[in-house]
This record gives sequence, C-alpha cells and structure tokens, in this order.
Amino acid sequence: MKENIRWDAQLKVGSEVIDNQHKVLFELIKDLNNAMHAGASVRIVDVLLGVLRDYAFQHFQTEEDYFANHADFTRHCLEHYALIKKLNVFILDFRNNRIQGVQKSSAFLDDWLFEHINRFDIPFFFHETVKVRLLHEHEPIDEFDADREKRRLHKRLPHNEVVDDDILAYVYNATKLKSGKAKIINMSPGGLMLSSASNHAIDDLLIVSCSIGKNFKMEEKVKVKAAHDQMYGVQFVAPAPETIEFFTKLYGAVHLNRSKID
Repeated sequence: MKENIRWDAQLKVGSEVIDNQHKVLFELIKDLNNAMHAGASVRIVDVLLGVLRDYAFQHFQTEEDYFANHADFTRHCLEHYALIKKLNVFILDFRNNRIQGVQKSSAFLDDWLFEHINRFDIPFFFHETVKVRLLHEHEPIDEFDADREKRRLHKRLPHNEVVDDDILAYVYNATKLKSGKAKIINMSPGGLMLSSASNHAIDDLLIVSCSIGKNFKMEEKVKVKAAHDQMYGVQFVAPAPETIEFFTKLYGAVHLNRSKID
C-alpha cells in the first residue's frame, strides 16, 4: 500500500461531522509519517502518537452516537476497541524500539484507518437507521474540536494576569519539521496567542511545550488559525482533559480577582 494515503471523496460516509474528523485523522497520520521519515526525536513522535490516539478515541465516541440504533452497534464498538488496542500496542512497540523500519510504521498507520473506514464505517453509514440520524444532523462540528465554539466564548487572558514573568514555550512545527521558541501572549480554554520569530503558516500543526506557574506543565498540539507580524493565533487540537480543566479553572480564578497562580 502506498504511503501517506489521503482522504478523498471515495471515503465519504455522508456525515460532514464524521468526514471532517476522518480528514483530521489522516492529517495526523501524515504528520507522524513525515516526522518518522525525517528522523524526528522519539519524544516528538511519541507526542504525535499520543495526539492521534486521543483524537481517535474522541472520534470513535462520536461515531458510536450515530450507530446507537444499528443492529450491529456492539460489533462496531468492539471494532473501535480493537483499533485503539492495536494503536496502543504499536505505541508500546515504538517506545521499546521494537518496530523495524519507517516503511513498516507508515504502512501500519495508513492501513489502521483506511481499512476501518472502508470495511466498517461506509457500510454502517448507509444503513437505514443511520440515514435517519443523518437527517437530523446539526451544523458540522469543527473538524478539530467539538467544543471549540463554546470555549471560544471565553475572552483571552493576557499572560501578565496569570503569572508575573513571561511564559516561554518550546514549539515544534510538525508540518515543517522545525523546532523553535515562542512567548505565550494570551490564552483561553480554546487556544493561545503566540509570539515567535519562527515562520509558521496558516494550518501548520505545532506541538507547544511549556510550564505555566510552578505546578502546571503542558504539551499540546495546536493548529495555526491566524498569522501576522510574528504573532500566531493557535487552536488546541484534541487537548488533554487536564489542559481544558486548567484553562477553564484559570479563567474563572482570574475573573474572580483571585491572586495569580503559583
């Protein structure tokens, strides 16, 4: 099978929500393949694998909502379980240096998603019970984060309302395969504003690693949504629950006039 399989119209299932999420999964796999071919560090590849697994888990939960009335609902849920298990085994083998060759890794990642969509998703979405569900489908959920619109209602917090010093971050551009540094100018539960001398483009995928205060460390993948004069507005991609909780609580604490965090 060829490397870096891309989503195309032949993989459409008829749901904008699910199709958009499938596109993101293929994009995450592409970033992983590119990073491994470029000889990226084990830490970077491990982070990308973690992001893929977290997003896949959220995606499968969304899919299962569509299949709730399908006669083979349990079978599809078990298939999702098997896919996560296979990915966990792959991640464990990668961490223990048991995977020989980048080509083998790329083939696994491509097959892992491509075969599932063709063998399970497309037939399931053409079932009458799912077609009825699609008739009542809401406006498409954002392809990167189902809760993005709700979280964007929060006003961004300037960094100096959170801590006294600058918030410095290490940034790895998974699209361009380049490392750099940035300052976090402001933040919200939905994303960050970064200042960086590195050149990032709209839709680039970045890994941002930093500490905020003494007790919170973050390593998240973000997508560049706006860029101007070395300022970059980025949106979280499948953020960890701990990250969402931290920023949500932080927003409330600052606006209740509590002291800056430790």
